[in-house]
Amino acid sequence: MESIAFERAAYVPITNRRRAVSIALVAALYIAALVILLTVREAVSPPPPVRDRPIVVTLLPLDKPPEPEAPRPLDRPAERARTQAPQPTVLPTVDAPPPLPSPRPLPAPAPAVAAPPAATGPIAAGEGDAVYDLDSGGGGSPGTVPPRWLHKVTDDEFFPLVDPELMQGSLEVDYRMQCAIALSTRVTCRVLKETPFYPGLRRAVLAAVPLLRMAPGKRDGRPIDGQRVEFRWRITVTHGDVILR
Repeated sequence: MESIAFERAAYVPITNRRRAVSIALVAALYIAALVILLTVREAVSPPPPVRDRPIVVTLLPLDKPPEPEAPRPLDRPAERARTQAPQPTVLPTVDAPPPLPSPRPLPAPAPAVAAPPAATGPIAAGEGDAVYDLDSGGGGSPGTVPPRWLHKVTDDEFFPLVDPELMQGSLEVDYRMQCAIALSTRVTCRVLKETPFYPGLRRAVLAAVPLLRMAPGKRDGRPIDGQRVEFRWRITVTHGDVILR
């Protein structure tokens, strides 16, 4: 192997002269740094505050108010009198209205005539009164209250009135009845028409009439005595049973 030889440097001794030069250089560096620092601080430091100057306000004198004008003397005495005293106002004259004529006396009112007392008793049916139909509601006189049924003969009431011979068969008969209504609600009737005709059944129908009851109609609030009415009465007999319609 090859050997590397190192050359030893020569030792330089430090003398007082070299030491003084080094100290002088270091002191120069410190002085230069201090000068630079002071220069930078002056440049960065804010400027000194500026004191506010006092504001001077000057008050100007006000203008004098205008002097009032002296009243001018009146030239003529008439103008002076018109200015001092107001003139009276003259109102136009108004003619008085003519007097009103005296009112004529009103005629005395006619004496009141007492109304005749209203009749409260019953009225008799007239010959011209139409017969009222209880089935259809037609007929009758205008302005009257129609009569109405109070009691019709029931099947049980009619059954004992029929002949036993008729109860064995089957039949149906229509009766057209015309009746007059009394104030006591009783009726008197007759057979106008029957279809078909069975003498025994007709006797039973006339025997059942006294069982009927009707309220008489009214005219002017008073009951009508003897008002005539009509209705249909259908009787059906079926092997011992009776049905009335």
